[in-house]
Amino acid sequence: MAFSRLIEAAAAAEAPTIVIVLLLSFIFYLRRRNSSSSITRLPPGPFQWPVIGNLHQFGRLPHLSIQHLANKYGPIMWLRLGYYPVVVVSTTEMAKEFLKTHDLAFSSRPKSGVGEHLVYNYKSMGFSPYGDYWRHIRRVWMTELMTPKRLSSFRSIREEEVCSLMRSIWEKSEQGRVAVNVSKAIDWISSSIVWRTVAGKKCSEDRDGKDLCDMVKRLMLTVKEVNGREIIPCIGWFDLQGVTRRMKETHRIFDGVAQNIIDQHINGRKREQSSDVKDIVDVLLEMADTGAINIQLDSIKAIIFDVLTGGIETATSSLEWTMTEMVRNPDIARKLQQEIESVVGKHRTVTESDLPNIEYLQCVVKESLRLHPPAPLIFPRESTEACTVGAKRYVIPPKTRLMINVWAIGRDPAVWEDPLTFKPERFMGKDMDIKGRSDFRMLPFGGGRRGCPGAQMAIGNMELILAQLMHCFDWRAEGDPSELDMSEALETSLSRKHNLFAVPTLKLLNCI
Repeated sequence: MAFSRLIEAAAAAEAPTIVIVLLLSFIFYLRRRNSSSSITRLPPGPFQWPVIGNLHQFGRLPHLSIQHLANKYGPIMWLRLGYYPVVVVSTTEMAKEFLKTHDLAFSSRPKSGVGEHLVYNYKSMGFSPYGDYWRHIRRVWMTELMTPKRLSSFRSIREEEVCSLMRSIWEKSEQGRVAVNVSKAIDWISSSIVWRTVAGKKCSEDRDGKDLCDMVKRLMLTVKEVNGREIIPCIGWFDLQGVTRRMKETHRIFDGVAQNIIDQHINGRKREQSSDVKDIVDVLLEMADTGAINIQLDSIKAIIFDVLTGGIETATSSLEWTMTEMVRNPDIARKLQQEIESVVGKHRTVTESDLPNIEYLQCVVKESLRLHPPAPLIFPRESTEACTVGAKRYVIPPKTRLMINVWAIGRDPAVWEDPLTFKPERFMGKDMDIKGRSDFRMLPFGGGRRGCPGAQMAIGNMELILAQLMHCFDWRAEGDPSELDMSEALETSLSRKHNLFAVPTLKLLNCI
């Protein structure tokens, strides 16, 4: 996919430009080859073509392409994407070595157009290189924004939005007579919860709400877009695809939205208008004013960017697949509903205080994240020093990018019994870490120092939404559920290729 996009961009360029690009690219390739010729004991991998490296071997679903190569070359591979060396890991054992043993060496990020042009010159925690600033902003996340106490303060937002979703589903289904677009419903609830948590704004279905959600989609698509100038840096000043131009335009739009949110909060505080629930922008502005933390305006905007792009897509993709599995596996759905009823009863809705007591619900969420991780490949990291890995003592030089195939790890038959079957029971009675801190058998939120700081918020949102959807309604597919289309599409996350439609039947009158 990446290679085909570069070819399309080159085809649209003028002939003299193409000649110059190819000449510069080949010169750069020769320099890189000569500089790395002394490196020995590199991991195995396929032949690397001049200029493009292994780009041509990446399809529209890169995690599948990588797994196909790993079946031939092993759990650790050496590739080149354009000019950049990449080490690819596809098993739990090797993931543990990189995310635990050599975590510090692989805690940085490569330079990127997104980091420079979209998120305020690397002010985002997700794109910032490892160093003093990254440690400072991570401390803000972990000690101020994502603490259990702070997340608990958003409880009323989550419960209110979820109840609103139940009423909306019943209305759109015409009281259970037609199928509803479950994918779209999940997208809206995820967006609404995150927007209110961040900025106190409701991502409603009016024009303003749709504009906000469309802006987030644009951000995510821009982040995921393949930029040829980053893969072949010597052609950077050509911007053949126009990616840099689009990044700058998207940044301008986002900056206007973020500045407006901040201005509204500042003006509201001056008029002494405050909500009972402090959102994330409230918290950041208050800490900046009191001197509790040293944080600049651009850093606050970058945090808004991180929460929006990370919080919405992860929950949406994961819940979409989880509901797909519920429709596809009615026996599992009934078992989940029975356990929810045993805890909650049949006369009230689910509250967050119920969730710790519904073990099977937690197992269903974990199993869905194992089979359908929202990010099938961990966002690339970059080594800051050379290190030696594996039983064969492969040497990984500095400035090497790390890719971990989360999708393959979650389906590894050496680790998981019957790995392609959706079986939540495999997690019963097991307190398994899925945040990549001590257990590396599944990594839906990454792992190590660069693990997702919002993992607990995402899990909590997923559990509450799923519990309410299953407690309030029975769900059925239109047609045979065993023949439900399970095709994947990788755009902003690993989602369904086609939206999920299902017919709800009301179980709990109190939810509407």
